[in-house]
Amino acid sequence: MVEMGEVKVNGMLFEDVRVAEVGGYSGLDIFFTFKGKLYNFMVAKKNPPYPLNILHRFKEQGVCPICGKMIYPYPIGNQPCLELKKIDRFMLERFRKFLPET
Repeated sequence: MVEMGEVKVNGMLFEDVRVAEVGGYSGLDIFFTFKGKLYNFMVAKKNPPYPLNILHRFKEQGVCPICGKMIYPYPIGNQPCLELKKIDRFMLERFRKFLPET
């Protein structure tokens, strides 16, 4: 797992960013927090990388500060964040410099 620090996208500061290679499929998981809530950005390891999904990975039940939905703790609340999905390609461009070469 690679520690990256912080990335700013559309005025949102994503913190505690980490990248991990996934064994179940040819891809990467980018984990980050926003306002103390954990998210998982799933990316296909292609050339160029391709965004798959962005999931809520909350430790405790709470409202997503981005989409406004009530999210249950992981693994029950492992639901997509539809608001982040709208900007996933832009997010990937910001995270791309931290991804391993494909």
